[in-house]
Amino acid sequence: MATKKPAVSVDEKFTNQDFDLFKALSAIDSKNYNWYKTLTDDQKKKFVPYMMTHWVSSVTKNGPVASYYLGSTNEYVNKYLFDEHVKDHPELQWLMLCSASPGIGNQKHAWIPHMKPKVIELKDKAVKKDVKEYFSKIYSGLKSDVLEEVSVQYTNTQRHLFKLAEMFPNMKRADLNLMGELISEEDIKDYERESGN
Repeated sequence: MATKKPAVSVDEKFTNQDFDLFKALSAIDSKNYNWYKTLTDDQKKKFVPYMMTHWVSSVTKNGPVASYYLGSTNEYVNKYLFDEHVKDHPELQWLMLCSASPGIGNQKHAWIPHMKPKVIELKDKAVKKDVKEYFSKIYSGLKSDVLEEVSVQYTNTQRHLFKLAEMFPNMKRADLNLMGELISEEDIKDYERESGN
């Protein structure tokens, strides 16, 4: 005969629950600055601010609300998320996420996919097919010819920077970006020809 399990209180259910992404998004949409304080220590460990920025910044409806969330998340969160004075303070990061919301009620948020980290870090060359797929998910309304043009442009620019990163492995990314604007593909070919490569 099976024994009956004791009833679990509401507090125990909340304590044993994982971090609820959708409750967090709802709290951000309603600018609930105190919501983070209600989490248990285990739930706080599961709060990943970087992941939350990808969810918060993307609202599925088109128009000014979607534009606001994207711009506001960039302005109030992305710029400072990894700042040395902010990165180790998740409650402050929570407050920043709440400040990005216009406070007009719950929105339907969608995940923004990532470009492959090794492509962003210039450790792998961009592949146009992958870049096109990435941009098609982010900019679902783009016409196919514009999507093609943007994908080709990004792929060519990334490959140019990738080549410079190979040539100058200790150079900072900002310096590589500047160098990429100043040095053309033809300049690189001339340099390789003259140096015997």
